[in-house]
Order: sequence, then C-alpha cells, then structure tokens
Amino acid sequence: MDSSKVVKAVLLITVAVLFLVTSIISLVSASNIISETAKTYILKVERCEFEPLARSLESGVQPEELPDPERGCKIDYNQTKRELADSIAMLIIALPIALFTYRKLFKIYKD
Repeated sequence: MDSSKVVKAVLLITVAVLFLVTSIISLVSASNIISETAKTYILKVERCEFEPLARSLESGVQPEELPDPERGCKIDYNQTKRELADSIAMLIIALPIALFTYRKLFKIYKD
C-alpha cells in the first residue's frame, strides 16, 4: 500500500470521527435548547424544592407534631437561562466545526 494512501485513509478517518463527535454535540445541545424552551416558556413546568424548617433539638416537641417542610414550586427562569446559555455556547462551537469537517470529509473522499 502506498504511503500517500495510508495518510489519506488516516486523515479521512480522523476527520470522520471529528465530524461524528461534533455532530452529536450539536444535536444534543440543540435538543437541550428545544427542551428547556418548551418546558419553561411553553408548558410552564414548575420546579419544586423542599425548604427544610429549622428545628430546635432542645424543645420537647415530638417529631410527629412538627410541621412538614414547606414545598416551594415556581417556574425558575434563571436556571433555564443558564441552561440555554450553556447549550447555545456548545452549539456555537460545535456546529461550525461539524460543517467544516463535513465539507472537508467529502473533499478528501472525492480526491
């Protein structure tokens, strides 16, 4: 086998793997953007958190008599904005690399 064919094959495999990885990252980040947007702004899904109450160890109150911790449910727009920002950042980085490697892959393959 000619050394130029070996180099071309290794380059083709490397670019193909890079294309596959960046394509998967782009798909995951795009689906995360759609999911977070739909959950928060379209479906108005609330995130519930338990807020434990401070209890004194010295009080003579039985555990059965203590009130349950309060459950706070609200739509957390700030968390959604953070997750959207992370997903958009991944998409901005991965999508151009995927497009570049796609073009490069077929250019190498045709030669």
